[in-house]
Amino acid sequence: MDKTILEKEFFFNFASIPESLKSAYEICAKAYQNWKNGRILDTISLLESALEIFQENNAYKEMANILDFLGDLYSMRGNLEKALKSYKACLDICENFEDEISTAIIAEKIIKIYREKRDYEKMLPYLYRNLEIAEKYRDAHRAARTMVGIGDVYRHKNDYKTAKEAYEIALKIYKGLGARELAEIVEKALEEISKET
Repeated sequence: MDKTILEKEFFFNFASIPESLKSAYEICAKAYQNWKNGRILDTISLLESALEIFQENNAYKEMANILDFLGDLYSMRGNLEKALKSYKACLDICENFEDEISTAIIAEKIIKIYREKRDYEKMLPYLYRNLEIAEKYRDAHRAARTMVGIGDVYRHKNDYKTAKEAYEIALKIYKGLGARELAEIVEKALEEISKET
């Protein structure tokens, strides 16, 4: 999921943008300027206005980009509930358009928010979706990260057997990739589990 509609303030070719969306793109350009100048609250307000126009016109790509960016801004400001709401709406769009790469990126952002909230159980559906995507695209790093996340969830649930299995899979992947530092982190988690059981 890229934020190209927010980064092209100088490159707008308004001739190719439908008339019904021009005002929203102009608002996005203003939002981007505010963001560059550190005026986050103004950026959020403008993006929310642009989002309404995009929603009225069923401009889903634009909606997804705005929702992703709003989620980042809300998260940055510590408003995790609004961040989750934005990310989940963005995820729905990505899933509906079968954009699995963007789905994986947004799912990871949702996982991160739930981790910050220490709401580990809610991470699982997003972790398993991410794992499906990682397997489909043979993305070993994503698969290993996801298995660590699954291990973390089960460790917090005191299901040490499942946690250990997930960590062992992640460790095997990291070793296969030659990612020594990441493998060492997982080895440490496995040692801690041995002490906890």
